[in-house]
Amino acid sequence: MSDRPVESVALMARPKNQKSVVKKRSYTAGRVARQLPIAPEPNRLLKVWRRVLERRLRTRLRAKVAVEIHDNTHTMLTFQRQRALWRLRLHHMFLAAPDDVVQALASFVRNGDPDASVHLDRYIERNRAYIRRLSPAQMRKRIRLEPEGQHHDLERIFARLNERYFESRIDAAITYGPAPRVKGPRKSIKMGSYSADSKVIRIHPALDQPMVPRYFVEWIVFHEMLHHVYRTRRGDDGRRCIHPPELMEHEKRFHDYSRALAWERENLDLLLRARVSP
Repeated sequence: MSDRPVESVALMARPKNQKSVVKKRSYTAGRVARQLPIAPEPNRLLKVWRRVLERRLRTRLRAKVAVEIHDNTHTMLTFQRQRALWRLRLHHMFLAAPDDVVQALASFVRNGDPDASVHLDRYIERNRAYIRRLSPAQMRKRIRLEPEGQHHDLERIFARLNERYFESRIDAAITYGPAPRVKGPRKSIKMGSYSADSKVIRIHPALDQPMVPRYFVEWIVFHEMLHHVYRTRRGDDGRRCIHPPELMEHEKRFHDYSRALAWERENLDLLLRARVSP
């Protein structure tokens, strides 16, 4: 063998107590923030879509428009004219509405176009999945029920009619509605209403007067109870039919139907002039 030294590279074993150290690449907070995608905030997106909708309506109404977006479960749109400004409260389903719906919305707001109303009803019906679902019991918790008046107890009237005509099958609540704010003499009066969503009957507080006979209040309550049985539907022309023929025929079974009609004809002015304190 040669006496020439051999050059070699020795792999030294690590001592048992020495851990392997792996150097990791580190980033400053600023660099990490620049590299990660930033998701836009929901409220920020909502503002952007709302402004876009305002511009779309402004070009069609040719006036200033202010839109407020809500998540209501019943009323999908309301509007009000304030001098040169249109104020609209719309369900969020209208944020991405197609042009034909926005045009129908503008036509309905501007002049109450009945064809536009039908178009909007159909759009809302197609997009019912976006309406938040609440049970009638949940909705009633938000409503202040005041069925006992000074002269007519609506709860007692409802219970007796329910037993007499419906075998106590009508599962609904009843209350006097809030006193509407009216400036000057009324030209019309909505004596009752029924909400299919909350299953609540509201009676106009003007009926809680000593000169309004009990049978007349009973007739109005009976009529609204029929709306629980005969739901709103669409006619052949696509319009909503609130009073189908079956409802109007059933209403004639009320025991004082003719007398109630006669009293309404003779005393409608009395109800129109009634002043109800809030």
